[in-house]
Amino acid sequence: MLSKGRLQVIPDSPDIYLHGSLREARCAMISGRIILMSKAPRAVSSLVVRFRPKDEDMLNPAISVAFLTEITCVVVKDGRVGETSTELMHDPALGQQVWRFSMGVPGNLSETVFTPSAFVAYELVAELRTAAGLVSWAPFSKMVASTPLAIKRVPVSDSVWATTTNEPMNVSAVWRERIELTSIAASRLVHDSQSICVSGVLRPLLKGMRLLRAGFELREFISGPFDSVDENGRARGHTTIRCSRDINTAQPSAAENSSGVQFRMEFPVKAVQQRAGVFIDQDIQVTGCFKLPPAYDGIQYDIPMGPIRITHELAFTASVVDECGQVHNVRLSSSIYVMPHSSLALAELPRYEHSDKDVLLAAGRRWSLESVAESLAAPAYTWCPHSHLLDAFLPPPPEYNLHSAATISAIPAIIQSRPNS
Repeated sequence: MLSKGRLQVIPDSPDIYLHGSLREARCAMISGRIILMSKAPRAVSSLVVRFRPKDEDMLNPAISVAFLTEITCVVVKDGRVGETSTELMHDPALGQQVWRFSMGVPGNLSETVFTPSAFVAYELVAELRTAAGLVSWAPFSKMVASTPLAIKRVPVSDSVWATTTNEPMNVSAVWRERIELTSIAASRLVHDSQSICVSGVLRPLLKGMRLLRAGFELREFISGPFDSVDENGRARGHTTIRCSRDINTAQPSAAENSSGVQFRMEFPVKAVQQRAGVFIDQDIQVTGCFKLPPAYDGIQYDIPMGPIRITHELAFTASVVDECGQVHNVRLSSSIYVMPHSSLALAELPRYEHSDKDVLLAAGRRWSLESVAESLAAPAYTWCPHSHLLDAFLPPPPEYNLHSAATISAIPAIIQSRPNS
């Protein structure tokens, strides 16, 4: 009796890119190899490749909300190779029996995403059946191999989506006619596992204001099944990255050597007698650089449509003291887009020559889910430690959100005041 051997399924790419929005994207192709490790060629009666949602993990409370049932590609049926597949010659030196396959997936698939309460994930599964012995009446043996596949969505070049994500960020807002905040970045498009640099400027409009702390935050908002919303009906967000710095009155230049955040002032800093912070008597430029965590681990890609929707905001934050000694936390927020690395290089529609053989595939149906429960707590990642200038026993200062919409047309910034209870 021959040994059972070992089965492997190896896709040509671990990521499947869908080009365009959920409503306009065309089908994409999945191609790869199925390898049977065996010293001698085996008589294979059946070989099937399935693209399907990944099963839920008993140890993970998250629930799968992928609506695709499965897509099947028949590589071998009744000992004959299918029309969309090819079989290569057995290599006795390597002990490999190889089949190549290609299959199509619809363009309206939900992207891969992982949240504390729900997830969308896919896998590629190969199932092979062959006779265990040399005689025809011998029972069949079954071998199964699987590998994960990530569905990622990128904009088509020259589309409105691509134009919006690649435009530079330059937003400003005035807080109570006392300070003008400006946030500047080269682009609204950022990639996971890469560094991002952003600048902020505080311009005084009233004398007597002091700056205690300044920095930047990247917040992620999750909207989907089992996720709760705030009192305004908006998805609750959590801070993915926070990088801020206290400004030292005794040694203001020490802030320039801090990791992540730097302060720049044209004129010497005016000393503050026995008080924290420095006077905002000139434009203060704050520069921050931080690295985004890996995708699906510390951060998710932006998903505008689907059962789970993900958006991000980049906030320029500052803690200031007014002329009466009251501390205020001011935040200037603007939309930012976290997208895959290959969003620019692969922003073209797939061609027929990208697959081994042509496949005609019908688009699947679209579904929706209603939110039925509250979300679980999401993890937060702090990249820069915070020092404490204020007395821990004092009540927290009020926060003020200065929102700026990220649209093609200019929209005035809306200032919202939300004092703490």
